Amino acid sequence: MGDQDDNRRTIAACEQCGALYAALELAEDKIRPIGSRDGCRCGSTCFTPVDDSLSDFSLEDTTDT
Repeated sequence: MGDQDDNRRTIAACEQCGALYAALELAEDKIRPIGSRDGCRCGSTCFTPVDDSLSDFSLEDTTDT
């Protein structure tokens, strides 16, 4: 069979806007968001895997109060 067994699920952040996506980390060291073949909603196609701590990300509340 193919190398699909080398793919693993991860969380990835868009390198341009920081949006988080469920993603596949492909065997050839590429990240592909699950369900977003065209990339991020901002148009970027570059993603970085996020470590479990999420320590480099701040989650801001953008709702109006």
